[in-house]
Amino acid sequence: MMRIFKVLFVILMGCSISHAMAVDLKVYSGGPFEPAFHEVAKDFEKNTGHHLHIEYGTAPQLQKKMAESAPGDLMITATNLMSRPENLEKLVDTSMVLLGKGGVGVMTRKGAPQPNISNTESFKESLAQAEHLIYNKASTGLYIDQLFKKIGVAEKLESKTERFVNGDDAIQRVIRGSGNEFGFGAIAEIKMNEAKGVVYLGPLPTEYQNYTNYSGAVMKTSKHPKETQQLIEFLQTDKVKAVLKRTGID
Repeated sequence: MMRIFKVLFVILMGCSISHAMAVDLKVYSGGPFEPAFHEVAKDFEKNTGHHLHIEYGTAPQLQKKMAESAPGDLMITATNLMSRPENLEKLVDTSMVLLGKGGVGVMTRKGAPQPNISNTESFKESLAQAEHLIYNKASTGLYIDQLFKKIGVAEKLESKTERFVNGDDAIQRVIRGSGNEFGFGAIAEIKMNEAKGVVYLGPLPTEYQNYTNYSGAVMKTSKHPKETQQLIEFLQTDKVKAVLKRTGID
């Protein structure tokens, strides 16, 4: 009996020490990772005792955080943004790892006409027939602008495009819309809002698709680099990768 009590005492002491060593981690993340974090953050907190405070932002907003050396622990954003020399100076570059890639999707609201996006010709025809085209001013929107110029339709579509500061605002505009209109956004963000009235129609046609690679790295302002590295390793586990894939990050 005494042996059992000793074992229980050791376990309880171990839990108390672990809890005492728990830290708060500040995470800055691109919006496409939000649905996955909704599912996996509590697992990390339960297993480690650490607490995550996650702030989501667009690429320009996260760029500003790095430029200002904002206090934080983990930065997750587009790899090409993170890899800029001025941003690498703000990160522990040896900690940088690729976490996944996200594509651009097409969306509309429930009950709205569904454009044909099965191939490039049908896609261009649907663009011409749409009353409004909705997307953001962040990385997805910048790519859509470039795509329209590349395929020679930018001038024709300019009068009927509506752009919003971030993906969430664009999605909300699609949901409350009317008529023959559709929008574009990160696949993960669209999927996250399907229960709210947005319909994910599918990815851009293969020839027009653009993937954004996302990486994570410890910030030099981090007060808890060891624990942040632990979080990065957690985000690379098979379980988290499966959640990322299901929510739109390959």
